Amino acid sequence: MVPRNSAALTTILLSVGLMATGCATPTWTSPPGPERFQIGYKDGCGDGFAVAGSFLYERIDSAEPAHNDANYVHGWRAGFRDCKRKQDRIQATLHSMFGPGS
Repeated sequence: MVPRNSAALTTILLSVGLMATGCATPTWTSPPGPERFQIGYKDGCGDGFAVAGSFLYERIDSAEPAHNDANYVHGWRAGFRDCKRKQDRIQATLHSMFGPGS
């Protein structure tokens, strides 16, 4: 179904744009740090999206870092927190615009 007014079309396009920003975080967007931090950040980010309910990831209830290396764990926690918060904001925006069924 095609929206009949430009406000509805704009809303849909903005929503799609918001959802697209919930895709996997490219390595170059993670904060600076050692290589193990970068890898942990990327892994934590994917887990954060999965826990928060991104449609691009299989839903999981909880997640923990896969390695015990201090730099990896620090990066994983930062990525998990950042990306989960991002996805939570996207979900809240969609729910406020379209109701809880979105």
